[in-house]
Amino acid sequence: MIGRGRGSGGRGGGRMFQRKDAGEEWPNLVDVVLSWNLKDVMNEDLFKDKVKKIPSTFPHLKSYLECYTSPLLEELRAEMSSSLESLSTVPSVRISQIEEKKDRYEISVASDCQAAKPCNHPECYAPSVGDIIVLSDAKPGHISDITRNGRPYRVAFVTDGGDEDDDSPPAKYTIIASGKIDAADGGCQDGKSTSLFAACLLNIVTYIRIWRCLDYEAAVRRNQGLIQKMVQYQPVPDTCQKKSTEDAGSIDSVEIWTKLSTMDLNTSQNDAVLNSISKMHCKSSTFTLIWGPPGTGKTKTISVLLWLMREMKHGTLVCAPTNLAIKQVASRFLKVIQEHSVDTRCLGDVLLIGNKQRMCVDGDLKEIYLHDRVRKLLGCFAPLTGWKHHLSSLSEFFENGYSQYLQHLEDNQEGDTPFFSYSRKRFASIYVDLRRCFKELLLHVPKSSILEVNYNNILSLLEMLEEFNRMFQWKYIGDAIKEVFLYINDEPDHTNSSVITLGKMRIKCLEKLNTLLSCLKLPLISSKRTIRDFCIESASIIFCTVSTSTKVITNKKLELLVVDEAAQLKECETLIPLRLWTLKHAVLIGDECQLPATVKSKVCTDALFGRSLFERLSSLGHEKHLLNMQYRMHPSISIFPNSNFYEGRISDAPSVMEKEHERMYLPSSMFGPYSFVNIGDGREERDELGHSKRNFVEVAVIEEILYRLRRACFKTQKKVTVGVICPYTAQVVAIEGKIGKIKFGPLQVKINSVDGFQGGEEDIIILSTVRSNSGGMVGFLSNTQRANVCLTRARHCLWILGNATTLSSSGSIWADLVRDAKDRQCFFNASSDTAISRVIAKQRRDLNRVNVKKDIDISSSENCRVWVEMQSSSDLNEQGTSSTSVSHYAGSPSSDIVLLSELQRQSSKKEDVEDITVIPTIPNKEDDKDIIAMPVIPDKEDAVDGIPILAIPRAMLCNLVTRCVHFFRP
Repeated sequence: MIGRGRGSGGRGGGRMFQRKDAGEEWPNLVDVVLSWNLKDVMNEDLFKDKVKKIPSTFPHLKSYLECYTSPLLEELRAEMSSSLESLSTVPSVRISQIEEKKDRYEISVASDCQAAKPCNHPECYAPSVGDIIVLSDAKPGHISDITRNGRPYRVAFVTDGGDEDDDSPPAKYTIIASGKIDAADGGCQDGKSTSLFAACLLNIVTYIRIWRCLDYEAAVRRNQGLIQKMVQYQPVPDTCQKKSTEDAGSIDSVEIWTKLSTMDLNTSQNDAVLNSISKMHCKSSTFTLIWGPPGTGKTKTISVLLWLMREMKHGTLVCAPTNLAIKQVASRFLKVIQEHSVDTRCLGDVLLIGNKQRMCVDGDLKEIYLHDRVRKLLGCFAPLTGWKHHLSSLSEFFENGYSQYLQHLEDNQEGDTPFFSYSRKRFASIYVDLRRCFKELLLHVPKSSILEVNYNNILSLLEMLEEFNRMFQWKYIGDAIKEVFLYINDEPDHTNSSVITLGKMRIKCLEKLNTLLSCLKLPLISSKRTIRDFCIESASIIFCTVSTSTKVITNKKLELLVVDEAAQLKECETLIPLRLWTLKHAVLIGDECQLPATVKSKVCTDALFGRSLFERLSSLGHEKHLLNMQYRMHPSISIFPNSNFYEGRISDAPSVMEKEHERMYLPSSMFGPYSFVNIGDGREERDELGHSKRNFVEVAVIEEILYRLRRACFKTQKKVTVGVICPYTAQVVAIEGKIGKIKFGPLQVKINSVDGFQGGEEDIIILSTVRSNSGGMVGFLSNTQRANVCLTRARHCLWILGNATTLSSSGSIWADLVRDAKDRQCFFNASSDTAISRVIAKQRRDLNRVNVKKDIDISSSENCRVWVEMQSSSDLNEQGTSSTSVSHYAGSPSSDIVLLSELQRQSSKKEDVEDITVIPTIPNKEDDKDIIAMPVIPDKEDAVDGIPILAIPRAMLCNLVTRCVHFFRP
């Protein structure tokens, strides 16, 4: 059993984790999460003893699944803890009404955005199914707000909130709470207004889907072929592949070669595609690994493989970790269809699935997006007004048009409407609706569902109707139109050739209409859900995120799984699509030299929870097909990452070696294809929350460079894309604050973190390394995978800004980079550029003024006493409540220093606080003879009277104190 059930009075649910007994029902993950109290969530050691390092090989499926159970719970806990520590930045909304419904609650949220808008969160929060929300009686800005005044810790899970196809948020949501919500909590039971707020900690839908995959009893009933191959992989020669390759007369081999020859693939891409196709002839399940370093045409290779799978009628599921990644693959695939397919009008067998709010689909992707497809087909499949109604209406008109006219006159008592006016108007209204409907059907319904003969008949009918419509508008036919509808054979009573031609055309159209009425077997339904199921079941190429792949379980056509960016996925995430029982083969495309999956928990990181299936199989010796030619970077940019991350195995394509690929955007050798700009006068600091680093000197230099580029682009009027990459979020925020509202015209500027740029590319990349200190500390910047992503996003120019001394002393890849830049004469001092030198000097003066002002504000309060009440985690009760809230003291400009005066030291719990150091008096604070500083994060630059002080950031301070720094005057 795991933890306790919803709303029960148990405690320490996470600590009570036990492996379930045989026959015992697999626990509900929501119950587990709701069983944790606040102390559990904030306890970094809650699962420490249960999380073990995940091995590379496993004896059997059960042991494999067990290896991921505790790490998954620990990672979920860590993510909840992280959100609670930064409550001021998570989305929140006021709950306007709440009403108890059996074991659940029904809530309504405030409609006004202003009340719901959190700090640094531009949009209102609308709950989604799967959200874990924490409840408080005021808009939470800090973890203490959720338990102030003795209020119990309450979290809830959103179980229902409208249909995903709805265009607006639902009026009400259903939630399951961790405990009873009563009037004392700010709620009520009669549906009236409340004073509750809900803050979203995270969405656990993906966690739930992974959790279900870890259920052994269910796993043995799923796809055993691929999963067993994955669990008990043995690096043995792939005899199936060799047999297929040697069989020159194998099915489709000649046709495949013919099709591939038109795709302009290089040798390594060609081999990767052919190898993947050859595995489709194997009877046993297979994995194919394609290694795609930056710029090597990975997306193109995938698209060609998918196009061939479609031509060969092999059902394929295409997955990626994110919505952005899957949209990029789908867009490229549509481009291949437009360029190489004979019939580009029928896309009904291609489907893109994803959450409407998160996926943000536009352009050509709307033609394959499930939400838009359902909306289009809703009208076409309507029983009374859909495709069959349109065929019947036009058939009736062609057969009894004149009789309908007479009836019209009788019904409307209009004797002056000529038949030609009535017939043209009537035909136009039916024809327009029928043409629109059947064009939608041809686009959104697979040809296999329409059938080839019907498909051709529809095309023929539309062509004939278009011609009939054109001829029907001829003015000189006039009253002879009546004869068109009375024409029944080749022996007319008159000699008007136009009437004869139109009459024959009407009869041919009528025959096609009646044929389709009897042979076309398309759905006649009005339910969105049923239409959605029809689209999923009938598609043969489906694009979705790995998590969303649970929605395609009803499709019985899928044979091949293709996973893009496979190295960015935790291995347990890959289980979600792999469990689909129809899948026989899998192709994993990725690059373990770039960023892996994000893991919050240090315990899980050490246990290799973030390792991908791609990386594990690769480490076991599974063959990888390397794409070995890069088409993105100027050779001056590619040379360092190629030699340091890929052992020199990647060659530059002829296109990037040509003179035309080189760009000189600014008239200075400092801004050539590749340069390191040394900013020795930079100053790194922590942001206000203490979570991240920034460097305002580098911000000022970036601003200057962007202004120069803007002027250059306005002169040439050529579109140029610029990416500003920052390893720290605080630097992203600082740069956006400086240039966010500036209009750059033809210069398109994107500012983001390293993670935000993975998979992307720009004409120019400006990399801000941020770190500037005497100790050579670069933090997570030293990660080679992160460095690889930073250095491989630029097409024409890569300009790296940083402190050469700091980076050279780091003992990391950045020391090699600085040395390489000097060796290649690509190293420049920022001071050598007059304008940049002035910008740096001005920024340093501004920073010094700010620091002096802060020092004066603190030291001028001569009678001010400073004290802190300390509280360790052991003083928290079961609900994590406290009678006091937390504020904080702005000490140094880059951090907060926790101070405890001698006057108040008696009331603090000094023995409960670790690493307390007594230091001498801070100047101008004579009343405080001794001051205690609590060190958490060392910083060599911080000192008082020459004695180092270790600083604690605000966010970490929030976990250790309940009342930070009160200023009072005696």
